[in-house]
Amino acid sequence: MFQWHDSDLRILLILGAIALFGMIVWLIKNKKIEVKYSIIWLAFSATMILFAVFPYLVLVLGDISGVANPVNFIFMTLFVFILLILLSVSAVISGFSTKIKRLAQANALLEKRVRELEEKIEELAPGRYKRA
Repeated sequence: MFQWHDSDLRILLILGAIALFGMIVWLIKNKKIEVKYSIIWLAFSATMILFAVFPYLVLVLGDISGVANPVNFIFMTLFVFILLILLSVSAVISGFSTKIKRLAQANALLEKRVRELEEKIEELAPGRYKRA
């Protein structure tokens, strides 16, 4: 039966983090995601690369933060990044919601103006203007 060794897990984590980093860069390059929305993802993948390349860093930071197990520190870091991503997505959604509301209001005002202009045209030249 295959046994996982620390070096195998490190290599797997390095490859996964590099793949994530590459995917984010590819998304930015192909304009699938804006840079301002991908900064947290880039920071997360860079952090995971650092943790995989320098595992002692996880031990030291785990001791400093008072986490008993280094794996728990990695999960805590992952959880913090997920919370940051959710916060940034919430901020973006709130901004879009405000913009959509303003656009709907502007559209309603424009529709009102068009109706008023149509009525004026109808008054000036009855029967010439027919609404589609």
